[in-house]
Amino acid sequence: MPSRNKPNVLIIMSDQHHHRFLGSAGHELVQTPNIDSIAARGLRFANAYCPFPLCGPSRMAFMTGRYPSSTGCLTNHCQLSSDIPTYAHAFGAAGYDTLLSGRMHFVGTDQRHGFDERIIADCGGTAYINPVTGWKLEEVLGPLIDTPGMGRTPLRKSGPGHTGYHAYDQAVCTTTTEWLHQRGRDLADGKVDSPFMMTVGFTSPHCPFVAPPQDYAMYEDKITVDHLPDPRLDEIHDLHRTIREHWHLDDPPLPIEWQRRTAVAYHGLCTFLDRLVGRIFAALESSGLADETIVVYTSDHGEQLGEHGLWWKSTFYEGSLGVPLLIAGPGIEKTGQVVSQNVGLMDLGPTLLELVGATPLPNIDGQSFRSLIDGHPGDWSDQTIAEATSPLPTSAGTIQRAIRKGPWKLCYYHGMRIQLFNIEEDPLEHHDRWNDPACSAIAGDLAEELCQDWDQERMLRTSNSKKAEQHLIGQWVKKNQPAEPDDLWYDTPPENVIVDRTDSDLRSKK
Repeated sequence: MPSRNKPNVLIIMSDQHHHRFLGSAGHELVQTPNIDSIAARGLRFANAYCPFPLCGPSRMAFMTGRYPSSTGCLTNHCQLSSDIPTYAHAFGAAGYDTLLSGRMHFVGTDQRHGFDERIIADCGGTAYINPVTGWKLEEVLGPLIDTPGMGRTPLRKSGPGHTGYHAYDQAVCTTTTEWLHQRGRDLADGKVDSPFMMTVGFTSPHCPFVAPPQDYAMYEDKITVDHLPDPRLDEIHDLHRTIREHWHLDDPPLPIEWQRRTAVAYHGLCTFLDRLVGRIFAALESSGLADETIVVYTSDHGEQLGEHGLWWKSTFYEGSLGVPLLIAGPGIEKTGQVVSQNVGLMDLGPTLLELVGATPLPNIDGQSFRSLIDGHPGDWSDQTIAEATSPLPTSAGTIQRAIRKGPWKLCYYHGMRIQLFNIEEDPLEHHDRWNDPACSAIAGDLAEELCQDWDQERMLRTSNSKKAEQHLIGQWVKKNQPAEPDDLWYDTPPENVIVDRTDSDLRSKK
């Protein structure tokens, strides 16, 4: 039965937020005071990882607590089966009102997957994202439509300006704060007596690498070429070298100014996002809901931002695989502390469900890290596993898996060499220890654990078969143009402009 003695739960999930780009994580430049406030009154998990370094598969694993190889969601084009329960189902069964505000990257006609209500639709109409028609973002991003993915273009089209993603995030923020204010009024008037679980999805700081002018200006004079990471290209994995070649990152060499502008814009996007998070926190306070609400901030994956000579995501390097994770509120008694043990996004749903006393999700791969919240690290396995598929149309590295346990991370690539890093000693992952005789024992142990209960052949078959299935569906969508299940979030297409750049500059392919 619904009970007001259960805390509310507010989960804020951004998109592509590098786990070190927080003031509370020790970043010397980026300003994120509102997100950092969660760490001050709660816990920050310094070694949290996504289950798949790509939006859709990561989010579906986060929602279900199951590996992507279990859900079958191995690309952004995959649909999560509606008969797989999510944490939203579990919260609803426990008497919670469940709401989704904004982005979750659901594919297909089921845009709820356990949420009672979606108060604002996804950014680009993700119901029919597929390899043939792409993602229906043309109206949202206009001349920046070619900037959310990989390649040289997102770096060239960088700088201060306004994008449809900014407009979307502002709309999500406004919709969320209005709902919270109304909830506070309804609670005061005795119109509701049930707790709520709300998940808020933002697109920032995902590329386009275009930040609002005021946020870009904060970092324009602070970030120089010296702040750009050393790519150490001689040491990167062969798969990532192939990615660089595929996207012509050295032909011709990327202009340094593109890279610097991209870094400035990314810092600015983190601050822009933080300001929106601050508005949500202010609404929680003014509505009288703050003291009885567990607040979580995280992201679906990271952003490499030039580390190892790569941008975007889709690798097991820390910048791509690591995510920020901060939790505060009722039941989080230890405040202002950093948890160093390894956890995964698949563990977050089970943890929150245990914190509120809800029935756990069945048949999951994740596990609750309640023991870490309570200060009992000895009860935790201190490991997490992630999966991936190759972003390239080749057989090399088609399926991938990584395990982080203690200070070590082992990365497996189908048909290619394995990587092994000691993250505590080598946080930038410049020294692969796989062939180090001194590491043979730990390498063997991690490889054995990585492959335990993992059906590699099944994952490989699923990855290959999905491509053909999705292509056929894509052809059908292109021909029939089916209606989206949710109304658009805008009346007129939003503005997309980079300050001091002409429209012809934005559309140029040079």
